Amino acid sequence: MPRMGKQQGMAAGFFVALAIVMTWPLVMVLPRALAFPGDPYINTWILDWDWYATFHHPLSLFDANVFYPARYSLAYSENLFGIALLLFPLRALGAGPITAYNIAMLAGFALSGFSAWLLGRYLTGSAVAGVCAGIFYAFVPFRFTHLSHVQHVWGGTIPLMLLALLRYRDRPTWRRAAVFGAAFLFNGLVNMHWLLFGSVAIAMTVAMTMAILRQRIVPLATATLVAALMLAPFIVPYLSAAKLYGMHRGWRETKGYSARASDWMVSNLHNHLYAPLRNPAIDPERWLFPGALSLLISLAAFRTRHRRNLLLALAWIALGFFGSLGIHFVLHRYLFLHVPGFRGIRVPARWATIAYVGLSMTIALAVAALTERRAWIGALIAAAFVAELWSGPIRWYMTTPDPPVYEWMRQVQPRAVLELPILKDGHDYLSMLRATRHHRPIVNGMSGYAPPEYLRIAIMANEHPVRPELLDELLRIGCSHVLVHADAIDSATRDWVRTEVANRRLGLQRRFDAGLGGDWLFEVGKVSAPSADLDAWLRGEAVYTDATFGTLDYPKPGEVLGHNAMFTGFALSPYGIRQVNLLFNNGLIRIPAQLRKGEASLQRYFRWYDATSRPRYDAPFSARPAGVWPATDVQVEIIDGRGRRTLLEDRWIEWR
Repeated sequence: MPRMGKQQGMAAGFFVALAIVMTWPLVMVLPRALAFPGDPYINTWILDWDWYATFHHPLSLFDANVFYPARYSLAYSENLFGIALLLFPLRALGAGPITAYNIAMLAGFALSGFSAWLLGRYLTGSAVAGVCAGIFYAFVPFRFTHLSHVQHVWGGTIPLMLLALLRYRDRPTWRRAAVFGAAFLFNGLVNMHWLLFGSVAIAMTVAMTMAILRQRIVPLATATLVAALMLAPFIVPYLSAAKLYGMHRGWRETKGYSARASDWMVSNLHNHLYAPLRNPAIDPERWLFPGALSLLISLAAFRTRHRRNLLLALAWIALGFFGSLGIHFVLHRYLFLHVPGFRGIRVPARWATIAYVGLSMTIALAVAALTERRAWIGALIAAAFVAELWSGPIRWYMTTPDPPVYEWMRQVQPRAVLELPILKDGHDYLSMLRATRHHRPIVNGMSGYAPPEYLRIAIMANEHPVRPELLDELLRIGCSHVLVHADAIDSATRDWVRTEVANRRLGLQRRFDAGLGGDWLFEVGKVSAPSADLDAWLRGEAVYTDATFGTLDYPKPGEVLGHNAMFTGFALSPYGIRQVNLLFNNGLIRIPAQLRKGEASLQRYFRWYDATSRPRYDAPFSARPAGVWPATDVQVEIIDGRGRRTLLEDRWIEWR
């Protein structure tokens, strides 16, 4: 047993180290990096809300602070409570929401590898076979396609659940039944997809082993029932939300995310080896290619002496493959039409993870067969899997610090806030990320579903001109404040603010420095005090800010650069500008820009910043700088006269 524990510890450490290497440079930028400025914002908010609500109002966990005043707003997406629960000690020690999220990301990769290692070793008795299975399962291209979805990086709960069932199959005791129940519970708390898909896979496995389990089914059934009862508080809100708002997936939408057999030969954009198999015309959810090595190695599994385990592995592969076909095949089509819960699945292609579990099993069986007399072959196969599945370095998206208005919301705790713009250019994602700062109710939100209250307000706010009924609706629902992000709104929104201020129904409470135009906080149903700054802003003029700010005018987001590329923009501060740097490769490379005198029009528009004698900056490049990735990011770092650092929004670019 001590040797077994040491072996497990070494395997766990190996997969943690490999997770760091394969996601490089994530470990270097834990507090600020996310996979993309979209769904990771939602998942960061979910994990943070789980933490906050558990210790403040646990009985209303699912009545979260977004989509105010809708009910059950946490149930519009995955609740991720199982992941959040493991992060509670980190949060208690002071880790911020993004840091905790990224540690969860690394842990998800490591757990996927370690759990597949445990399963592979149990099936074969070979630790090296488990290593090969774990490397494949942890870093299968599917995981990198889903870097925006931490719940799909967390694939390790399914092999753990299967392992617990197989251990019970081989020695059916009450203790092992309880372990299976715990694994079933944890799997359901981590990912609702895994709860549904995994339950079908486990039911199939039980049916395949019924001849063995027939005499000892009671402990297993009892443990599963107890786990299901413990999951009920996390399932009922989904049923309630579906009933209240009609939140079901339609046939057409589900069919669009159902894979075709050919999608299993489509690679993602991260893997370098299989670039010829990329097809951007196909939705990323359907990029399911597991890599050629897993298929080739699996052929050797037919040499195994463990025929019963091979049959089980092939059954899991078949279930995952046919399930991924969704509406195109009878399996998911039947579940979609007749089994509760499956109408909430938008992407049947995610059944693929069940097939990946099966492939990890065939890989373990194959490697065990191949290394019976030549142990070195296992190390060679493991290295080959690392080389094949290598997707680094990963280009992460670098977030910026919270603007000051969100600290105000944390301290003052307004009743409910509408942020403008809403349902436009991804700003609701950002509103959810910023909500981790204050936890106050906001009308904004982004999820797999949207309640009717939110859609009604969003439609009114985005019409041209903005409908005057918008403010009446805010009064009706009890929204106390409107937060206007000046840099992001259009003229129609500014005209609406001007009208409601003139009608004495919207009163300026405070302006906060942020970007070029600032964040303007208004109180609903109040009269605005006279303000020269407000009048100037409503006329479309610049308003003085005490903060350092600037822009990157070129290159544009997503632009592909060639020779003689030019980076240019401006930076202003009442304290002067000491230096402007361009940060590439998630901040790992810093290149200074040249400061130059600005044009007269710039100085006329921003007329209060005489301390900045050279507001323009530029940096010409005849070719891609040494060490900069072809697909990289650039973030402008401004050092003002006080030596304080300001970061502009990160921007993804590519170099030929």
